[in-house]
Amino acid sequence: MSIKTVVTLTDTSGDQVASRVAVELSKLTDAYLIGVVPNYETSYYLCTAGPMPPDYELRLQEQSAATLNKSLEGFAKHFDGAGIDGETRVTDITLGGTFDELMHLGRLSDVTVIRQDDPAKPEPMRAAMIEAMVFDTGVATLIVPHAYEKAFAPRNIAVAWDGSGPASNAAHASMSMLQNADTVSVVMITPHDEPKHSELTDIRSYFERHGVNIHLEVMSNVSGSVSAALLSTIERLNADMLVMGGYGHSRLAQYLFGGATRRVLHDMKIPVLMTH
Repeated sequence: MSIKTVVTLTDTSGDQVASRVAVELSKLTDAYLIGVVPNYETSYYLCTAGPMPPDYELRLQEQSAATLNKSLEGFAKHFDGAGIDGETRVTDITLGGTFDELMHLGRLSDVTVIRQDDPAKPEPMRAAMIEAMVFDTGVATLIVPHAYEKAFAPRNIAVAWDGSGPASNAAHASMSMLQNADTVSVVMITPHDEPKHSELTDIRSYFERHGVNIHLEVMSNVSGSVSAALLSTIERLNADMLVMGGYGHSRLAQYLFGGATRRVLHDMKIPVLMTH
């Protein structure tokens, strides 16, 4: 699938690594970029802070305005002069909000970009926003490590494949990037026996029909953590992007990341393109 519209959520602090990567992705794909700048209303901070002096709300309003301007400036630092088309949108977010405008814009994009939360500089409701973007937009979400310093130009891509719908959706969504990569490794990790030869042939043929020659990396009868095996494999392959499905705990809790997915997102060192 070609990428024509990219939506990114800016950060309230730091060097706006997601904005930088979104700009680089948009340049690579000639896509239109929308930077969504969250405006955390003072009610969010008041609810999290508890009872405060009478003038505290005024100070919070001033702080909120300063944070908004800083986010706008951070996005502009990467966007201005990049030679791509795009715009910024300011969206109000309150405690317990549903991120309606972010979801609306995400559903009308081809890829959304967001930074992994930084424990040293946590963003408000970041985990909930990542889960909402993966599970509720219907498009791929590119999650960027908070300490990511490299230029985003994926040439050695790993695709985690388990034959599921989310894995298939992720492969479809990343196809244009896979077609431009130098190396694509399809990683299969299973606690069971190695897949049948015919199944591996079908996988290889599918990608080849899209002009993608793949390297199959199959690990069978894995007794330990699948997520740990996946992380060690992509490190060994020296991959610069991981494509994978996002999985929930169960049908009753499908909008919450399962343990394996959460482990990958916590320990990731390269961008992860994820779909549900």
